[in-house]
Amino acid sequence: MNIEEYATNEKTHIFLTTHSSTALDFFSVSKNAQIIHVLHDGESARTIPISAHFDRLGVVSELGAKPSDLLQANGIVWVEGPSDRIYLNRWIDLYSDGRFQEGRDYQCAFYGGSLLARTQFKAPEEAETDLVNLLQVNPNIIVVCDGDRTAKDSDIKGRVKRINREVKKIPDAHIWITSAKEIENYIPGSVLEKALDRSGLRDPEQYENFFPRKKACSKSYIETNLNRRNVDKIDLARLSVPHMTNDIMADRFDWEEQMKEIVDLIKSWNS
Repeated sequence: MNIEEYATNEKTHIFLTTHSSTALDFFSVSKNAQIIHVLHDGESARTIPISAHFDRLGVVSELGAKPSDLLQANGIVWVEGPSDRIYLNRWIDLYSDGRFQEGRDYQCAFYGGSLLARTQFKAPEEAETDLVNLLQVNPNIIVVCDGDRTAKDSDIKGRVKRINREVKKIPDAHIWITSAKEIENYIPGSVLEKALDRSGLRDPEQYENFFPRKKACSKSYIETNLNRRNVDKIDLARLSVPHMTNDIMADRFDWEEQMKEIVDLIKSWNS
């Protein structure tokens, strides 16, 4: 009989204080457990309750990290998917001169795809009860979204608008909605040449479709420059990041401005 079974059978409450990742991973998916995060600023302590049943909507397996990694992290960088994680980790490493690393100073997690419809970033008093509040997983957050704009003044997607509104209300949080269409548009042509063993590749334009789109009026970057209909996003990211440097990335749209914001915030999480 484990602790949960004993407490349920005996109709009793058991309080555990632990840093154990095993305990956090076990109880984070239990409908009978409540996880309380205790924080101390050097002068006083405060508590933040994690939702009574963190995985009540089945999102844990989609976050890209174990519950304990997220709950114990100094802060979370929320990205849409695995390829974004590869780019952000490399860019943070570059801009911080190797000072900050995922797993030690921050943790990346995924909010994209179908998960987004079931989650929110809201203060507890404003949160909707039928959605998982990712802010309660960890209060220190950075959110990175593709702008998906087709022109400078074009509108962003409704789901990105919602995330933007929610994150803007959170003190000391940051959201980067890319000024380029998507994160791959930031890859310089010189990096793509080395990554894909090609020559003469130009830089992707700011609002250009990098990948083919079904309803696009014009061909994408990879179609016109690589003569391909498809490129695996994760493979492209892994091949590209070793060739990126601060000097190469500095003039890519809003990259330098945003990386300063992100690295400064991660620094504050670790100070």
